Amino acid sequence: MELTLLSILALVVIASIVISKYTDNGGNPYPFNRKESVFTTVEASFLQLLERSVGDKFKVVSRVKLIEIIECKPGLSKKARRAAITKAQNKQLDYVLVDKETLNIVAAVDLVNNANKNGHKAQKDWFVSGALESAGIPHIRMKVKSGYKSAEVRAAILFKLGKKPEPQGKPRNRNYKPAVLSPSQAKAAATQLAEI
Repeated sequence: MELTLLSILALVVIASIVISKYTDNGGNPYPFNRKESVFTTVEASFLQLLERSVGDKFKVVSRVKLIEIIECKPGLSKKARRAAITKAQNKQLDYVLVDKETLNIVAAVDLVNNANKNGHKAQKDWFVSGALESAGIPHIRMKVKSGYKSAEVRAAILFKLGKKPEPQGKPRNRNYKPAVLSPSQAKAAATQLAEI
């Protein structure tokens, strides 16, 4: 009888400890509020700019885990596979460009802020760059700054992808010439805007 009472008392104590770990002081197991936005101000502004710049060619997917766009090569040992997956699981890309028609992955885009404000990457993540390079996915690192123009961003991205910039818009009159950057201008713009 005493053993039964002690067992019941022990179960009650254990149950109360477990319950207290999953509730806050008010007893609410879900102590959350809705955030105002999914994106920071910088991320939202750059997403809109990116969509204006390359939205006719690519879909832009944001906040993609690295492990969702790469996979381990066949023939790895279980230990090597586990180590690689563990490293890749906690890495996140700011944006991924996807072909509009085939939905194939085209490139990964990360925002870079040398001042490291707003939580953006300040230093190059060599693991991410190496993993993307190994998988054959271009990694475009765009510096955070105001004043980007859509044509500049488009030219920089297309240059990084090895494609020639295309004319934007239709001529309004006979004397109109679309702003097409020469290869040297595109290279200069790409160097200013993006890092490899």
